[in-house]
Amino acid sequence: FINDQENIFNSYSTFVIREDTMGFVSNSSDTKYLTDDDVPGFVSPVVDAIRNGFAQDYQQVTVDDNPDFAVNVVVLQNFNYYQSYNYGYGYPGSYYSYYNYYYPVVTTYYSNYITLLIQVVDAKNPNSNNEYSIIWSAYIGDLNATLDLKGKTLEAIDQAFNQSPYIKKN
Repeated sequence: FINDQENIFNSYSTFVIREDTMGFVSNSSDTKYLTDDDVPGFVSPVVDAIRNGFAQDYQQVTVDDNPDFAVNVVVLQNFNYYQSYNYGYGYPGSYYSYYNYYYPVVTTYYSNYITLLIQVVDAKNPNSNNEYSIIWSAYIGDLNATLDLKGKTLEAIDQAFNQSPYIKKN
């Protein structure tokens, strides 16, 4: 669509989206899906906003109705924990290493990034290996650092649609 290609979204009429859950991929949890019970007041409004963004131009159907595209909504969590040790220099208690009495010094770092991923998968045109292409993605993060999780996420979803005006049926 960007390089004067035909807008593939013009050829679509229907879509499917999971309404009661969103996927969850984490390197620190075995949970596969999130519901409103897991994150109260977040899952339903976010899925509704995404669905409404597509429903302006496309009809929502079920998987059994062979939709033209599928919308995947996934939360990605990447938790990392690091430690480093500093043993200092010299001999403990010597004139040149007065502070060596307190070694080793352990420094701990951690990071916890949480991103919302929205993907549109072309369910209408599988390739010769029966694989489906991702034709649009939006990454919204870092959800862990925001003070207004629901409000800022909904703003970002609106912005994703505003930045992608080709997601419409002409």
